Amino acid sequence: MGARRGEASEIPLDISVLSNMRQFVKYSRFKQFALRALASTLDDEELADLRDQFDAIDVDKNGVISLEEMRQAMEKDLPWKMKDSRVVEILQAIDSNTDGLVDFSEFVAATLHVHQLEEHNSEKWQQRSQAAFEKFDVDRDGFITPEELKLVSTNFNNNNSDDRDLFMSQAHSHMSKGSIDPLLEEADLDKDGRISLSEFRRLLRTASISSRGVHSPAAHRGANKMLQ
Repeated sequence: MGARRGEASEIPLDISVLSNMRQFVKYSRFKQFALRALASTLDDEELADLRDQFDAIDVDKNGVISLEEMRQAMEKDLPWKMKDSRVVEILQAIDSNTDGLVDFSEFVAATLHVHQLEEHNSEKWQQRSQAAFEKFDVDRDGFITPEELKLVSTNFNNNNSDDRDLFMSQAHSHMSKGSIDPLLEEADLDKDGRISLSEFRRLLRTASISSRGVHSPAAHRGANKMLQ
């Protein structure tokens, strides 16, 4: 349960959550998009522990993390003071709607422990990762093509009630700034110009590979919720 306004949070910050936020800025844009799509498939129960972490960083309890709150959180993890420019870079990478703040959905995308989700419940991982894949695979032919990425980036403001709309709107501002095809290169292992489900899953797995050795009680509890 989060702290009330004006009270210090009793939830200790998870070092691996802070590490994941620092790592997120290093990912390719497509990997960031893929993580945002995966994050949007999880329910409130599965996200309860990350909600506690978010609330611990959101000191003023206004529902978003500001630059100053991000700076304060990062200072708790590192033995040195992080340069302001670096904190800004991290916040901007996580801030998919470019409003200068990090909301909960943006926070989840940057702090998910993908490997733990898969290791604790393989079946649910298969379901969640496929649902994330299908946010890009518009024609449901089992592949993500450059054309589909362009479609996602240009048709983000349609009136469908599909939950893909939120993801599409967040991805649009980033995708429209550069060419689409190079986004596929990292994940396209067989170089056929499109991304299969297995290639997409591999991309998600590599997102958290650097944090596998970091003990994360919060992430462990969150992954266990997927078993219930």
